Amino acid sequence: MTATASKEPGLRVDTRGTNQLPPHLDEDLLTPRFYTTEFDKAAKTDLDQAREEFQAMYKEMEADYNRNHFDRKASLDRLDELSPEDKAIYESYLVRSVVSEFSGFLLFKEISNRFKKSGRKELGQFFQFLARDEARHAGFLSRALVSEGIEVDLPHLGGKRAATFFPLSWVLYSLYLSEKIGYWRYILMDRHLKANPDNAFAPLFDFFEPWCQDENRHGDCINVMMRCWPGMTKGFRGKILSRFFLWTVFLTHTLTVCERGEFYQLLGIDPVSFDEEVIIKTNNTSKNAFPWVYNFDDGKFLELRVKIVDAFREWRSTSGIKKPLAFSKFVGLILKQFALPMQKTNAVRYG
Repeated sequence: MTATASKEPGLRVDTRGTNQLPPHLDEDLLTPRFYTTEFDKAAKTDLDQAREEFQAMYKEMEADYNRNHFDRKASLDRLDELSPEDKAIYESYLVRSVVSEFSGFLLFKEISNRFKKSGRKELGQFFQFLARDEARHAGFLSRALVSEGIEVDLPHLGGKRAATFFPLSWVLYSLYLSEKIGYWRYILMDRHLKANPDNAFAPLFDFFEPWCQDENRHGDCINVMMRCWPGMTKGFRGKILSRFFLWTVFLTHTLTVCERGEFYQLLGIDPVSFDEEVIIKTNNTSKNAFPWVYNFDDGKFLELRVKIVDAFREWRSTSGIKKPLAFSKFVGLILKQFALPMQKTNAVRYG
């Protein structure tokens, strides 16, 4: 994949090369990744499987309702002084978020280019709309970082870090979930900060509402793509993919939010409760796309989260002979969570 972000609207980056990871981006299990997929297979997408829905989402993305909401001239300087520790927490959130958004931009841009090269102009433009939004988000986060005195060389970072290959079905499942869980994360933070304005220490937070609407639309766009490949959501394959990606995304969210909960505490949000609400709402939303979702009625899935976070912390903090034992405990808990009951949905599937 090639990094051409400097040409995208709203994306400001430092193009000076560096061999170092940016501040707050130590390489670990929870670091945002860059991805690639089966582009030739994607180019064979049969739009007739969901033509009406595709046209509706195409028009919605073409309208670009948030074109004027992201004011490039708006100051993104922090309004309040933060302690050095709290400043580092805020900056860490910004860096990881900008890398995540830029990763989405690169993937959508490359898919768009491959579609256009294969003569799928309509699909190419569709993903160009998605790339446009991700570039806009990354640009705002980059501007907020510049206000903090940090410039992340995003194009160089994207070229330096190896992309992880995912089959097309994996990409669609994970993209749908990442966009929908992002929607719920942003909208719940927005609601909290509007109810508690004293915790909104940066004007960046004022843009979370239009931001979350972009995430929601992106998820709906990916859902349309999934319906163009009905085999991805049928039978045992659909059930195991639903289970695996719901579990993977929820586990990653739990570890990220609870292990790095200082940012949410800085906003006056309890990380454990926030993580639970985001997971519940995302699982419920996924009923519109996935053939199976987790059944939370008995509370076991949500209860295991706390034990998993504790085991994760123990594994990371121990050394010597205790480390493999701590890792075994962590793996046992996450596999137990993975195997919990699911429920069938009424998601529309064609084909």
